[in-house]
Amino acid sequence: MYNLKITKEQAEILVKALDLYSRIGIGQFEEILKHPTWQRRIFSDKMSYTSLDEARYFLDNVRQIITGQRHGGIGITVSEEHNRIAYDILQVIQHKLAWDDKPEGDTTVKFHEPMQRANHKMATIEKEE
Repeated sequence: MYNLKITKEQAEILVKALDLYSRIGIGQFEEILKHPTWQRRIFSDKMSYTSLDEARYFLDNVRQIITGQRHGGIGITVSEEHNRIAYDILQVIQHKLAWDDKPEGDTTVKFHEPMQRANHKMATIEKEE
């Protein structure tokens, strides 16, 4: 077992990275456009909506070439183990951050107990005071 100590900001970035990894792994290539670096460029004056549409079209074509599917993804429950591991870790960290930020809870998915998808033991996370 490993023990990793990270800040809240690092945990939030890790959640985003694991989310992107698992989504790309199931064929949701359009998620690349949601990366903060590209979001700044897309929504600045540097990129027209025509270029954004072209990028989406290109990513749809890449998905079709690689996965054989024009839209969507294959789903996390049937994806390869490494994608499910990333997704499980994402859920654990996201769940902890949600409860730390809002101890009274909420009805959003982040507040639900993480559902194990991988064939690995679920990760654990504790907040150090």
